[in-house]
Amino acid sequence: MSALYVDIGNTRIKWQQRFDDRAPVQGLLEKSNVTHFYWPDVEGKVIVSSVRDDEELYRLLEQRYPGQVEWLTSPLVDYNGFKHCYPEASRLGVDRWLAMLGARSHKEGGVMVVDAGTALTIDVISADNEHEGGYIVPGLTMARDALFSGTGKVRPFVDDERADNVELGRNTVNCVVAGTLRQHLALVASVCADYPEYQLLVTGGDGQTLAASLNTGYYPDLIFDGMDSLCVGLYTA
Repeated sequence: MSALYVDIGNTRIKWQQRFDDRAPVQGLLEKSNVTHFYWPDVEGKVIVSSVRDDEELYRLLEQRYPGQVEWLTSPLVDYNGFKHCYPEASRLGVDRWLAMLGARSHKEGGVMVVDAGTALTIDVISADNEHEGGYIVPGLTMARDALFSGTGKVRPFVDDERADNVELGRNTVNCVVAGTLRQHLALVASVCADYPEYQLLVTGGDGQTLAASLNTGYYPDLIFDGMDSLCVGLYTA
């Protein structure tokens, strides 16, 4: 038996197929190539997370997997004891919610989920599954692009050598790269200091860099882990 998990972002789609008896397979594709992609055969559920409506992809997956697709565009209000702090749970990003469910599949007790992607999000979940709240700031690429596009003097030069660390920069590119990375690390460290008993889990495309600098674990598949918990606990795979 297998299940397919699909995470639709703004420009790219990540997918992972999990099996009962062997390691998962996964991939990444641009949304512009979705109609040419050969979607794998799946015996069980196909769970799709999308931050926005996508009618074309919805029709494609419904045709490819008739009766198998569960489409998630917002968190479920009541699932497995999870307590929302948002007055309107549907206003919480479904990707954040799934990452929190995924974190719970790895750790008991209080946890803090840092997702370093297009935006950097931090979410704090108590030991009894209450979402206590979080933070959202621009991700590394977005923050750097804002500096380069929004200022006259802060701009990259083609001959600038780039070093991905937090050392003092000696050219504009490195000043921006190190500054934004140090900014993110400082934010995460500050929140960790406020919640010292909570366990930190880092995910997202830029998460590996943050996790290494923070000397903590990197969990690249938290959103898929959250979908997997849904498949086991709610949907019949």
